[in-house]
Amino acid sequence: MKARITPKKELILLYHHEQVKNIDKLLQRLEQMQIETRIVQESELGLTTGALAGYQSGASKHCETTEPPQTPAMAMGGLSAKRLDELLNAMQRDNVELPIKMVITPHNESWQFGKLIEEVSREHRLFLSMERLKALLDRVQNNADENAKPVLQQAKQALARMNESDEKQPDCAELDALSEQLQKIVG
Repeated sequence: MKARITPKKELILLYHHEQVKNIDKLLQRLEQMQIETRIVQESELGLTTGALAGYQSGASKHCETTEPPQTPAMAMGGLSAKRLDELLNAMQRDNVELPIKMVITPHNESWQFGKLIEEVSREHRLFLSMERLKALLDRVQNNADENAKPVLQQAKQALARMNESDEKQPDCAELDALSEQLQKIVG
């Protein structure tokens, strides 16, 4: 007997949508694509992502988050890869600036929505810090004098640790401090 997996409904969860540049274009696009949209309020951040999306039945945990995230966020559920690409490409064409975009997965359905936004925001900040450090390292690397070599070595080591386990990875503060040092060298 073959197992039948029922696809989940297409749904977008929006948080702090009023802060998003060109939100009207996004809402219009979602309507055109016939994707259900749900606006999440701060009071709902303690609910699980799956409960907010309607993917989990029954009672969901409701715990208040300590400090509600202020970053606009969008969680996308039930979209095929083709539909996801279509939406993201349209957002880019329409200049919709939404910093935190995430896909609802079986793994994160059980996460409180506020905690999920916090985690993805943290990862986003870390990625931006890493990219800035990489760009500065590329600029300085070939033209650095002897005084810059220790900073270059530290930057390379920090970037190499990005691929290691979480406890060994550098944090944003370390990456940003190294970037500042390299920025002084660049001038």
